[in-house]
Amino acid sequence: MKGNKLHIWRHIMDRTENEEYIIGCICLLSNKIIKFGDQMLPDITFRQWFLLLMISKMIDKEKNINSIAAFTGTTRQNVKKLLTPLESKGYVIFKKSSSDARALQVELTEKTYKYFAQNAESAAAETDRLFSSFSDAQINSLTKNLGRLLDAF
Repeated sequence: MKGNKLHIWRHIMDRTENEEYIIGCICLLSNKIIKFGDQMLPDITFRQWFLLLMISKMIDKEKNINSIAAFTGTTRQNVKKLLTPLESKGYVIFKKSSSDARALQVELTEKTYKYFAQNAESAAAETDRLFSSFSDAQINSLTKNLGRLLDAF
């Protein structure tokens, strides 16, 4: 956040202003992380990659459009919009649900798992570079505090 105007007035704020600053920083970070990821990942966008990653974490959960939306904290329309081009590129397959004819099941393909494997090393290196100025204790603290913030929703 070098040179960012938000950073300059940070030291003279009360609690409400600090909370607003945190929200502002998270919004800015979100945009910067998306740009960072888009530059790092070939073939798909960072948002698409993240959605695929989240779907892969849905162990023992039904993977239909609605459950994916709930799991990722977004809308059904957003999930569908992100998955449609991924289906065209062969990263996912849509199938009718056997338990609910209205539900659309989503399956990750072998191409997705190969993509994860092929890009894991470079993604880890870039992520390590991004967090290189943080100590292990700072990373642990940030992880804990972001988790607490997510739990507030």
